[in-house]
Amino acid sequence: MRKLLAVVLLCLILSAVAVAQEPVQGGTFRFALTTNPRGMFNPILYTEQYDSYIIDLVYDGLIYIDEQLQPQPRLAKGWEISEDGLSITFFLHERVKFHDGVEVTAEDVEFTYKTMLHPEYTGVRYGSFKLLVGAEEYHNGERDDVPGIEVIDDYTIKFTITEPYAPLVTQFGYGVLPKHLLGDIPVGELEQAEFNRHPIGAGPFKFVEFMTDQHVILQANDDYFLGRPNIDQVVFQRVAFDALPIYIRQQRVDYAEISPDNYAEVSGIPGVDLYIYEELSYNYICFNLRQPRFADPVVRQAITYGFDRETYVEVLREGFGIVANAPIPMASWAFTSEGINEYPYNPELAAQMLADAGWKPGAGGILEKDDMRLEFEFLVPEGSRVTEQMALLFQQNMADIGIKVNLVFMEFSAAVDRVDAREFDTFTMGWSLTVDPDPHGIWHSTSPWNDPGFYHDRSDELIEMGRRETDPEKRKEIYAEWQRIINYELPTMFLSYGVTVAAVNERVQGINTEPGPLGPLGGLQRLSQIWIQD
Repeated sequence: MRKLLAVVLLCLILSAVAVAQEPVQGGTFRFALTTNPRGMFNPILYTEQYDSYIIDLVYDGLIYIDEQLQPQPRLAKGWEISEDGLSITFFLHERVKFHDGVEVTAEDVEFTYKTMLHPEYTGVRYGSFKLLVGAEEYHNGERDDVPGIEVIDDYTIKFTITEPYAPLVTQFGYGVLPKHLLGDIPVGELEQAEFNRHPIGAGPFKFVEFMTDQHVILQANDDYFLGRPNIDQVVFQRVAFDALPIYIRQQRVDYAEISPDNYAEVSGIPGVDLYIYEELSYNYICFNLRQPRFADPVVRQAITYGFDRETYVEVLREGFGIVANAPIPMASWAFTSEGINEYPYNPELAAQMLADAGWKPGAGGILEKDDMRLEFEFLVPEGSRVTEQMALLFQQNMADIGIKVNLVFMEFSAAVDRVDAREFDTFTMGWSLTVDPDPHGIWHSTSPWNDPGFYHDRSDELIEMGRRETDPEKRKEIYAEWQRIINYELPTMFLSYGVTVAAVNERVQGINTEPGPLGPLGGLQRLSQIWIQD
């Protein structure tokens, strides 16, 4: 029996070798987007995931994150960390060129990271690098340089921090900007630079064209230092949500992340493979804690008990999701369920909690307290039928417990503008997270992305402790306590951890057929290696 099994296995191996295909050059890869990019194709200024798709292909950073979620060299061919863990020195590849033919040097790296620390910087990434020596003084206009960024020579740069910082290496994935093109533009005016809509980086693909509501076109970088990509062109194709299955069936797109309600239809399309994977992400409903009606955590807890999130996941998402109760997904090593309240759907309990907190029915049956009504706007970005159905379910569930929700549907970028201006009562969106669980960029009281306006001393303390602690087990304990605080306070209601369904035309070769959190394209890293087999 063992001999027969060995023969069968050998035949399978030989068969696999026989059908293996060598990569071929040429062709166009079409990636479907149901939401239009904003057009901020700048790695230190963008805020939307849809812009990041283009950024990740046009630019290269010092490092990248591989499919095992580990940092690997990119523009840097390697790095050294000092014994005390306070300095990291990167050694750059030589003769790497930006798309305009100018060589990438350590001065471009210095320019990129120093810009994020500048007093006039309008982006949101300063917090990731404020531990660099001299960064705070430079940011506050108290000095003209940053000693923590030291250019050793054209191909060597050293970064030094003031205290241990666990996510240090993973922070250096930001695309390197060309100093020769941007260095003379005042930092406060960079956000208006035409460069952002016509980017020039050193990545595997060159920018060609962006047409709003139509497409973004990139072409292969023939001079890419790691080798020319196999495909000639990448097109990010804008597709209306309802038309997505048609585009997939007609082979007008090669890759699409589909909604759960399209799964049955798309799974029956010949020549299309579906891949399901859990992402490092979550969907949520954010409360504006600046408003008195949301100031009491009991109100936020009652609203969470009053919303049928199980139906949202099991029916509206057709099981493609995991009910979430904290901001660290199950795919992360820092996830914990210990001491986490699951807030199961219980409208009776929700109503009782609100009554105990002093909320009583007023005009039209809407709950009132201290001249406040539990009536508010719910800002819902357009583009996803599941999200729109979720909003309707939320509205009905809230009505059942005496809360009036007024739905406001809005184009995604316009919704982001409202959120950035803090002109919202509640809204729903999702977060795609980095591989390191450090929550500082979203949840620290000083973070520009702290949309709910959440201020909690112990939360801030734990976030800062987690950044300093380099022992993974101790970090996990810190983040477990932090998750329990967020789970109680609920500055946002967590809906679901992300489970994504990717539809891939079978002519696309070289993808990861057993995808982890980065999906079959490896977070777009594989676009340099995939090929089209017609």
